[in-house]
Amino acid sequence: MIFGRGTRLNVDSNDKYAPSYFYLENQQSRACLAAGFSPHKATLTHELFKTNSTKASEPVQISGDSLFNQVVLVGEDQGDTCDPSRNKTSVCAGTLDKDPTVNSVTLIVLALRLLFFKTVVFNVLMTLRLWMSL
Repeated sequence: MIFGRGTRLNVDSNDKYAPSYFYLENQQSRACLAAGFSPHKATLTHELFKTNSTKASEPVQISGDSLFNQVVLVGEDQGDTCDPSRNKTSVCAGTLDKDPTVNSVTLIVLALRLLFFKTVVFNVLMTLRLWMSL
């Protein structure tokens, strides 16, 4: 909430969550993402967010969530300081695998829908036949 000129009120919970840091890059730019942290200024202890405060965005709170996210643009040589545990040659393991259970459940739901549709059509036809015979 902002009251008047320059008076800002931040209401934070007492829960403290340490940020998770992720190094993001593409051909043109590199960034360090701090995600899932509380309180509002929890990233000020990290070297990149302190030294690059002009390139860092304000911490953003996603609606309905009590945790904040923040991003800072970094240089090519600063990737290791974002997340020291990252392996430069590793590939993101967050790929989606095919799940046979999801496929079978989807097939069963489709079959039940077709059966329901067939039952409704049959009932409508039988009702019309009954009305015509009267």
